[in-house]
Amino acid sequence: MSTFTRAKRRRQFRHPDSLSQSHKADKDAGERRQAYTYVRVLTPERPSPSRDFGPYLTGHAFRFEGGACIRCTKPEEFADFLEREADRRNTFYAWTERGGQPVRMKRRAATPIEVSTTTFAPWLSDWILAMLHSGHAPLTALAKLRNEWFQRARARVESQRLILGLAFHCDTSDPHFDLCLSRQDGSGGRIGHAGLRLVGPWCIAVDRQRRAGAEISPRKQQQLARSVANFRHRYGADAVPLDVQLARDLDGIADEVIGPQLAQCKAAYAARVPELERAHEAAELAALDAARAALHLKPAPTPSLPHPRPGQSEPSRSDYQIEL
Repeated sequence: MSTFTRAKRRRQFRHPDSLSQSHKADKDAGERRQAYTYVRVLTPERPSPSRDFGPYLTGHAFRFEGGACIRCTKPEEFADFLEREADRRNTFYAWTERGGQPVRMKRRAATPIEVSTTTFAPWLSDWILAMLHSGHAPLTALAKLRNEWFQRARARVESQRLILGLAFHCDTSDPHFDLCLSRQDGSGGRIGHAGLRLVGPWCIAVDRQRRAGAEISPRKQQQLARSVANFRHRYGADAVPLDVQLARDLDGIADEVIGPQLAQCKAAYAARVPELERAHEAAELAALDAARAALHLKPAPTPSLPHPRPGQSEPSRSDYQIEL
């Protein structure tokens, strides 16, 4: 999965710091939301595997300041840094026209910081967990994976965004990288264009399943084809989504660094995909059944009638009946 966040508020600036209290509060709130549907009914257990990397892996972050890459060692340090950078980059200058004359105006940046999230593939998460359970620490491989991936990510975004920092998170079922970016140079200038040409996490997940050799349902194939066609219609036939490139870079580097052991995990995951699809569909149907039952238990709302205008007779309920 891969997501992209336009950080506009203080809480969003601080979220990438995996050691901060605000990140923990966001994670707890997100897990509570996932346990309910819109009509507040308990959902079935999530079909996707839940992985706990425990105390063996820890989140960390690097900030890029003054041309140097500095590791953040204290809680809240990375969050404080991003908040300061957001304050520095919340305005820019743009040319407009006043009275027929060009005028340079100071504007407020709606999004001083953006966060591009690239999640580890499920088979890579399975490999990490298997290594930890066998008593081996995969830290060397993960450090090499992180460094090589960051160099590729930097080359892909350097002409479009300024990189402020990189954070690694391992408190979810699939670890992920947060690449913190800004379009504002801090001196009133801007680089790149407004959008980064993304397709979103669902397309990333299905693209990974296909490249792993998994058998996916015709419905998912059709939906992926529509998403690809919409993207190419908007950006051109040769355009490749940035989030797809970042995810494929991460997967390719993992193949090179880990080798045959990872190939076994990938094959095992691909074999499980049809079963996971059926489990997800069953969970969706169970949630809908629970919602339907909850709605039937609720009394039907009684429509309120408007007050009559002066000189108008009191309306009856038959005046507001609707024929079906």
